[in-house]
Amino acid sequence: MRFEIMRLDDVDGTAVDSTVVDAASVNRIVQQAASIGQRIYIRPAENSAS
Repeated sequence: MRFEIMRLDDVDGTAVDSTVVDAASVNRIVQQAASIGQRIYIRPAENSAS
């Protein structure tokens, strides 16, 4: 499963940028964000038609 992780602006909470990662990478990214106090939003990534 893949997830979209959006980095949020510290002031108003709007999405600044986003990336799509596999499930194995989510924990590492959450740990990194927590260590620096970064706000993130995680949701399942939409399946793209190939």
